Amino acid sequence: MMGINVSADHNGSELDALSYAIAMEEISRGCASVGVIMSAHNSLYLYPIDAFGSDELKERYVAPYAGHERDDGNGKLNIGCFGLSEPGNGSDAGAASVTATEDGEEWIVNGTKAWITNAHEASAAIVFATTDKSLKHKGISAFVVPMDAPGFSLGAKEEKLGIRASSTSNLIMDNVRIPKSNLIGTPGQGFKIAMQTLDGGRIGVAGQALGIASASIDCAAKYALERRAFGKPIAELQSVQNMISKMVVARDGARLLTWRAAMLKDDGERHTREAAVAKLAASEAATMCAHQAMQVLGGMGYVSDMPAERHYRDARITEIYEGTSEIQHLVIAGDVLKEYKQSY
Repeated sequence: MMGINVSADHNGSELDALSYAIAMEEISRGCASVGVIMSAHNSLYLYPIDAFGSDELKERYVAPYAGHERDDGNGKLNIGCFGLSEPGNGSDAGAASVTATEDGEEWIVNGTKAWITNAHEASAAIVFATTDKSLKHKGISAFVVPMDAPGFSLGAKEEKLGIRASSTSNLIMDNVRIPKSNLIGTPGQGFKIAMQTLDGGRIGVAGQALGIASASIDCAAKYALERRAFGKPIAELQSVQNMISKMVVARDGARLLTWRAAMLKDDGERHTREAAVAKLAASEAATMCAHQAMQVLGGMGYVSDMPAERHYRDARITEIYEGTSEIQHLVIAGDVLKEYKQSY
């Protein structure tokens, strides 16, 4: 699972994007925190190196990370993370203040990345840094930075509302030196790499959101069948049935949209709009399903004895990371309007 889309040549499972979306849903149905750990590692860390990196980078930073344990014998997996967001920019991915400066056969990286999933478990990070400020977003480049490099440190773990089993923290780089060969692709290609990576990442987050929605439906339906009121199971009350029906319709619709985006990716087709639609629909379905599950459970949905409140807390982040819902609307509308302009 931790190298699900990676080729067998680099120790991966060599499965397709549709398999990945399905796996993300099922794993997140059990625990959304485990789902996001898997998503950030596969979609955001492994993909850009596998798609744009040199053979040397793949041997050093893909093959040992495709579900394999570290060399230190502690039984932990090699995990990576993705450094795009910064304290001063979240949705504005083209405004990178982290810099990378050439110095002989090395790059010197300086700055801070924020809100990084897997930060405290990872041993390598994808870092997007400005290499030519005059070119704005076309002056951003992507690098693999080993997290044991001198000058590399982590901020404190964020205390989050949900997905609390996954660490989130700042990456802090103070004159971190990396080999020139750690550049992914070519100088100035970073923004393109980031945007293409996020297209696939949104399929992963959509899968995670579907898992939360499914877990919420599981919780609500089982409780409705067991809880009795007015002399019968509350599952026989029309208002409860309506809530469960709405949850299933939203989940199933979002699932088909997610599978469509995944299949387009598998076919090598452009899927930017479709991935945004899937992520938007699935994340909003997750939030709605979690909310309705709490309503079905009543007071029991508000206490930690039942999983409904965890699903409610976990769902909320799916509308924020890897592009807020507002950004998804911009991506979708921008693509639609561009299509119409070209038809005139």
